[in-house]
Amino acid sequence: MANQRQAVVIVHGMGEQRPLDALTMFIRAGLPPVSPGTWKFYSLRDIASESFESRRFLAPADGDRPQTEFFEHHWAHLMQGNRMSDMLPTFLKLIRRLPPKGIGFAWLASWALLLLAGWGILVLDIPFEGEKSAVENLLNIAFTVLGTGTVGVVLLFLATRFGPSFITNSFVDVVRYLDTSPRSYAVRRDIREGMVELLQRLHQAEIGGGRPRYQRVIVVAHSLGAYIAYDGITTLWGMTRNALAPGSPSLLTLEATAAAMPGRDEKRTPTPGETTRYREAQWGLWTDLRAQGNHWRITDFISCGTPMCFAERLYTKKKGDFEARVARHEIVTCPPLPQAELGPGDTPLSFTWKGKAVLNDWSPFAVVRWTNLWFPFSPSFCGFLGDWFGGPLGRLFGSGVHDVPVRGNKPWRLIPGWAHTRYFSFPNARGDDSVTRHLADALDLTAPLPEEP
Repeated sequence: MANQRQAVVIVHGMGEQRPLDALTMFIRAGLPPVSPGTWKFYSLRDIASESFESRRFLAPADGDRPQTEFFEHHWAHLMQGNRMSDMLPTFLKLIRRLPPKGIGFAWLASWALLLLAGWGILVLDIPFEGEKSAVENLLNIAFTVLGTGTVGVVLLFLATRFGPSFITNSFVDVVRYLDTSPRSYAVRRDIREGMVELLQRLHQAEIGGGRPRYQRVIVVAHSLGAYIAYDGITTLWGMTRNALAPGSPSLLTLEATAAAMPGRDEKRTPTPGETTRYREAQWGLWTDLRAQGNHWRITDFISCGTPMCFAERLYTKKKGDFEARVARHEIVTCPPLPQAELGPGDTPLSFTWKGKAVLNDWSPFAVVRWTNLWFPFSPSFCGFLGDWFGGPLGRLFGSGVHDVPVRGNKPWRLIPGWAHTRYFSFPNARGDDSVTRHLADALDLTAPLPEEP
C-alpha cells in the first residue's frame, strides 16, 4: 500500500465560490479527524491543473487508507455576466407545469403573487368610466399595467439586491449552464473542458519509472457541480476504449445484476440487497478492467444536493423529451441501458471490436458507483423546509443510483433554502444519520486498491 495513491476531485456548487473554500470544507467533512477537531493534511502545488489559484491537498496514508490527494475543479470565474433576465424563459416553463415537490412552495408563492397582481389590476386599479371613450379606458388600463410592472421590477431588484445572494446566484447559474443559446455556449464548453482536462491529467499522472500515480479517482460534486461532474465523467468515458477479454465473467455478472434492478417503467425502488449486489458487481467489473490493463480509474461519483432531480424540466420541455433522449443514449443512466441490436459475440452493454468486448459509450455507470445525498424537504407536499434544490435521482437516472436521504443534522438541514449550502458543514457530527457519516461511507477511502498490471 505504500506505493498506492488515490485522488478525490471536488466540484463546487452554485454561486460565486472562492478558490479552495469548498475543497477545504469538504476535506474536513470527508476525512476522519486524527483527534476531535484536528485533521492531518498538507497543502502542496497543484499538479493536475494550470490554475495558479489552485492547490493540491495531501492526506498521508493512515492504517488501511492509502495516501489520498484532493483536487478542486473551480469554475465560478467562468460564469460571469449573468443576468436575472436569464431566468425568465426557465421561470415561465416551470410555472406552466405542476412542480416537483421540492420547489412546490416557490411554485405556489409565484402563482399567488401573479394572481394577486392580476386581481389588483382588474379590480382595484383600473377606473372604468362609462362616460369615457374606449380609447381613454384602454389608456387607463395601459398606464395601470405599466405602473404595476414598474413596482414589480422594483421589487425584483430589491429581492435580488438585498435577498440571499446564494439563492439568486444559484438559480441563474443553473439556468445559464443548461441554456443552449449562443450566449451560454462558450461558458458551458469552457466549464466542461476544464473538468475533462482535470480528469485526464489525473489519469495520466505518473511517478518514478512511468508508473501511474493514482490507482483510483473519486468525484464528489455539490449542487450544479453534479451536472458538471456528470458531463465530465460521461465525456471522458466516451473518449476511452474500455475493452475486456471476450466473455469476461465480471461483465456477465454486471449485466445480470443490472437486469434484476427495477426498470425505468417500474414504480418501485430497489431493495437494499439489489443495490448492494449491483454496486459489488460495478466494483468487480472495474477491478477486472484494471487487471487487464485498462487505465480507467474513476470508481465513484458522489452528488450532494443537486438540482439534477429537476433534470426532465431543465434539460427538456417535458418528461417525454427527456425519456426520448435517454432512449437515444444522449443522457446516460445507471445502470446503463442495453443496446437494442446485438452482433455476434456482443453482450447487452458491449460490442465486439478487434476480438474484444468494448463497453459502450453510454456505459460509464457500469463501473462508476453513483451515490446521491440530499436533505429531504418538509412538508412533503410543498417543500418549504430543507433543501429546495436537492432530491432523489433514481427515478430519472436509473435505479442503480444509490439515493440516500439524510435525516440528521437538525435543525440546520431544515432551514428553508439555506440548508442547500450545509452539506459539508458538519465535520464533527459523525452519527449514524449525519451527512458526514453518509459521505464517509460513500467515499470508502479504505477500499483495497488493485495492483498495477
